[in-house]
Amino acid sequence: MEERKIIFVCTGNTCRSPMAEAVLRSELRRLNIRDAAVFSAGLKASENGNINPYSAAVLSENGLSIDNFSSRELDSDMLEKAYAIICMTDSQRDILMDMRWNVLRRAGFSEIENNVFSFSDIAGYEIPDPFGKDLDCYRLTYQKIVGGMSALIEKLFPELREGATEAKAEEEKKETESKSGKSGAKKTEEKKSGEKKARKPRAKPRKRVSRTAGSSGTGGKVVAKAAKKAPKKKSSAAKKKK
Repeated sequence: MEERKIIFVCTGNTCRSPMAEAVLRSELRRLNIRDAAVFSAGLKASENGNINPYSAAVLSENGLSIDNFSSRELDSDMLEKAYAIICMTDSQRDILMDMRWNVLRRAGFSEIENNVFSFSDIAGYEIPDPFGKDLDCYRLTYQKIVGGMSALIEKLFPELREGATEAKAEEEKKETESKSGKSGAKKTEEKKSGEKKARKPRAKPRKRVSRTAGSSGTGGKVVAKAAKKAPKKKSSAAKKKK
């Protein structure tokens, strides 16, 4: 796959664009994007200049650095071969759009697709030049650059958005299947539980009570008891002996 070259552009290529270059490089490493290269340049840059000390200090505060940096001016070759050019302000974008179209026409390109953007096109706000201001202003500039990175990455790498959408759809599918499986298991368990509740235990057999013939209910018991208490009658022969 052809390497995608992304170029950040500011005025002198010592303050804003080097910070943006360092931040995006770090994000691409984190996202494991290997087919993209990040650079920076300036509209009025001195060749082989150093990064502004405040920019370097702010990057260091946030665990970043940009090694072997040398400022450079944007040239025709960069305009022609860049995958995307990100300007810090709208006025820089307007200048570079005209410059790029002229370069591509001279190179024989009949169809020209715009790939020059300002930071406000993507993040909704420009990145003002902090040159000549204090360290806190550079810190604010860094925070603005970082704040727009997620939108910038989404714009330049649509495959990440598509992959995230597919991953989310797959996750939702698994979650739905899991819920469906749990629901089915719960219904089965409830059905079994209902069947168990519906079954009543068998009644114990009642003992049979023997009754006197001809008796009914408790009357037979009373008659039998009375018969036991009645005294025996003496025979007539016994009376004569007396």
